[in-house]
Amino acid sequence: MQNDGPPPRRVTSDKQMQVGPGWFGRLLAVIVGAIVLVGAAMLSVILLAVLFAVGTIVAGYLWWKIRALRRQAGAFGDDGRTVDVEVVHKDSPGDDSPPR
Repeated sequence: MQNDGPPPRRVTSDKQMQVGPGWFGRLLAVIVGAIVLVGAAMLSVILLAVLFAVGTIVAGYLWWKIRALRRQAGAFGDDGRTVDVEVVHKDSPGDDSPPR
């Protein structure tokens, strides 16, 4: 099938289209940027709170388990009268402090 008629004409306009963003595009970019920035800040605050809560729960769990182990170790002969002492000699050769 052949089409012997004239080729279709293009519709043209005397006005040129603006290629760069106008004031509306810039305003829209500022608004969208502000919304994204606020959303990212809110997400980071929520994520920080969740991580803090999880860390607190894990630390409490570990503290509770260690507490139980300390109590269990106390049942094997520790009567609570243990004293940790460090002996310091009066004329220690490494003592550079002035005498009192």
